[in-house]
Amino acid sequence: MGFSVKFNWVLQISPPEKLETQTRYKFEKMGNRIYPLETPIDLIDKERNAIAKIKVISFQNTFEKTHGEFEILKVYMGDEKRILTNYWIENQ
Repeated sequence: MGFSVKFNWVLQISPPEKLETQTRYKFEKMGNRIYPLETPIDLIDKERNAIAKIKVISFQNTFEKTHGEFEILKVYMGDEKRILTNYWIENQ
């Protein structure tokens, strides 16, 4: 008998259409996951494009799902977005 859980240092979701700093958003992922709380991590989309620097405020594991809330600290743009996107694509 066992319990499967993934430790994630990035949140990969379909991001909200409108991104605002110091705004909280909810997320849901399949599977059980653990995220660092109150620590900056990257938000990337399904194609691994870097979207923003965030911090996970809270998360809860339920049967086969993880629900949580994050806050956007900074929206990536320009060279920073390009460099971080390249990093996440290369490290698949």
